[in-house]
Amino acid sequence: MTGTRLRWATALGAAAAVSALLAASGWLAPPASHLAVAREPAGCTILQAENERSGAPTTLRLLSLPGGVTRRVSEAGYWINAMGYSASQKVVYGVADGTRAGRYHGAHAVRIDAAGGVTDLGVIGRAGARKPVWSPVTGATAGAIDGDRWYVRQGSDLYTVDIDPAGADYVRVVHRTSLRPVSLAVGVDDFAFDPADGLLYGVSATSRGDSSVVTLDPSSGKVAVVPGLRFPEGGAYGSVVLAPGAIYATANQAGRRSVTFRLPRDGSGQATEVATGPPLVSGDAAGCLAEPPARPPTTSPPPTTPPGQSSPPPTTPPGQSSEPPPRTETPSPEPSPEPPPPPPPVEQPVVLPPTPVPAPTPPAVVVTPTPATPAPPPSPPPTTHHALPKEKAAPIVQDTGRRTEEKRRWGLTALILVLGGGAAAAHGRRHR
Repeated sequence: MTGTRLRWATALGAAAAVSALLAASGWLAPPASHLAVAREPAGCTILQAENERSGAPTTLRLLSLPGGVTRRVSEAGYWINAMGYSASQKVVYGVADGTRAGRYHGAHAVRIDAAGGVTDLGVIGRAGARKPVWSPVTGATAGAIDGDRWYVRQGSDLYTVDIDPAGADYVRVVHRTSLRPVSLAVGVDDFAFDPADGLLYGVSATSRGDSSVVTLDPSSGKVAVVPGLRFPEGGAYGSVVLAPGAIYATANQAGRRSVTFRLPRDGSGQATEVATGPPLVSGDAAGCLAEPPARPPTTSPPPTTPPGQSSPPPTTPPGQSSEPPPRTETPSPEPSPEPPPPPPPVEQPVVLPPTPVPAPTPPAVVVTPTPATPAPPPSPPPTTHHALPKEKAAPIVQDTGRRTEEKRRWGLTALILVLGGGAAAAHGRRHR
């Protein structure tokens, strides 16, 4: 018995030691928890600039990814493109080519804060120029920021703009790099910077690029296709941002709409739609934004919360400025429906025929003269009045006729009696 118990105790101790070792190594942890963490989608909020018509002011929107919920922030008074987000300054920089009044001779730099307020920083000139007039980035379509360097693509060149507010060349072009091959570079309408490898990621919409994801090296200017990553054919992709594990790109015109796609960066799946909007002439995006810029969505309720006095002022102007333009645009198509008023005059002739219908009244007038026809033809109106006395006179005339006939009968009877009496008397005489 003692030897058996000793063997059982030894076996149980060994089993406990193995279990402790497995628990410490994590083998006994439930796999479901690891899957749940891996499947959690990483959130990202980006600022989008939408230009629905050439020369019209840009509409700024916040887009939450991957949910695809969008919210209008404001309507800028500028035509904005090539935006980039500065995480250290918590603002967005963009290239403005003009305003409602017209295009600039040289592009201006604009700074967009968390509330959607836009500040004009002047012409983006070359380094050393104090009062520049012309800008080499006029007409730029792609932009991204890395620290104090703002990368802007214009044509087949990549420009570096200094955005250090304390520097002497603030919002000035400090470097230019030629992009090669040009056949891929000119089809990139936006890109995003990846600090992990120091490359810019965009979508090339040229025939050679074929909506493939490409990288641009700011140092060498080399443009290369990323194998296995391709978006659906949809023309220019004006908005591109990088999020954890995915790249988001917006096709400006996919049919009669704009579409934002999500593409896994590891090539594990195809691009899927996450949001849609109106068709765009051009567009751009910057993000992912930090928490402060994500506060604008909460500024919409502030009308009910008086404490946020600083937030309501900026949000109310954007809301007011954003709504009027759409209202003013909608009346423009409405004047066209004014032609329908002509049909009412056409319907008026249809109303006129019913008026002749009262013609039945003449028959009623004709019926009234008919009883007057038997009466003598004095004036029509009097005839109606004389008709009554004449009806009374008629019986008088009829009575006199009857009396005359009676008199004649009585006279004839008397004559017959006289003649009969005379004949009887003569006959009597003869027989005497």
